[in-house]
Amino acid sequence: MLEKRFQEFLEERRLDIADVIGETDQGLGRPALAVAAGSVLAGFGNRRSDLDLLVLVENDQLTRFPIQSHEHGTLIDVNIRQASAVRDRTARLRDSSWPRFATVTQEAWNHRRRTIKTASRLALGLKLVVTEPWESWHAGLREPWLARVVEQWWTVEAHRLARAARLLADDRPMAAAVRGREAVVAALNARAAAAGQIYFTEKWVGEKLKAAGDPESLALLREVLTPPLTPLDRVARCLDLVGELTRPEAPLHTVLRWATGIGTARLDDRTVVDRWQLRALEIPRTDLPPEGTDDILWSGPPASDPPADIKRLFVHDMLWLGVATPEEEVSGR
Repeated sequence: MLEKRFQEFLEERRLDIADVIGETDQGLGRPALAVAAGSVLAGFGNRRSDLDLLVLVENDQLTRFPIQSHEHGTLIDVNIRQASAVRDRTARLRDSSWPRFATVTQEAWNHRRRTIKTASRLALGLKLVVTEPWESWHAGLREPWLARVVEQWWTVEAHRLARAARLLADDRPMAAAVRGREAVVAALNARAAAAGQIYFTEKWVGEKLKAAGDPESLALLREVLTPPLTPLDRVARCLDLVGELTRPEAPLHTVLRWATGIGTARLDDRTVVDRWQLRALEIPRTDLPPEGTDDILWSGPPASDPPADIKRLFVHDMLWLGVATPEEEVSGR
């Protein structure tokens, strides 16, 4: 099926496979593994879709190197990665416990998302170039553990977004409705992953649900994508749906840390918190953790709310919200 989709893509654009394989060598190292990937290979693409090439090279000086090529009259996105780094990060996906308090930071969250995206695209891609031991390693990506990791990510992300919607509801109902919609979309992605659709891109959730033969979930997707007339009712509906659609492996507690771009200034008995020096908020306390740290400002179980001043920081977009399996709570701030 992958070969058929790839061949159809080439024929529609009058491309030669040798030209595509030639794009895998960008002078950064001999490809150890190169796959054609993306929506075209997943079966979701259309006439306007580009082609993604993921290339692993054994070059210790390389981290990420994206190149956009138009040389052959169509867009080819070439993403070159350090082979050993991809292998090690993928092994941590498979073997490590997640999400844990110590590792639930905004940077780590985004890093895990990128790693899962790379692993799933490699797993679903068509091999164009491969050498050992990378052929055996690539085969290991198609084992059941990756589907479990993808489903877990979307499940946890759904509950994280739902928690944000609940905290925003009183002060910013429209923003809460948006987070609620995003939470349900994440939950539907988890449902698609459980049915074997592990392509890791949110925007194709409708196509994944079609491929999974799930009309009930498609109806829910249409419902939550409709703009809400009563935002608070939509928030309540979305929170109920997340609870019905997903069950995390363990209870997930809220974890609040500084968002990126935060600065703080202590003034007598209060602290002024700013973000990117564009807007600021005054908090009547001086015991907040230093800016630029990953210290936890507050954590608590699903049904609990942070203190009013910490919640106010979150409502005004000064804090990043994560969720994690329970450990010692930081609730005294």
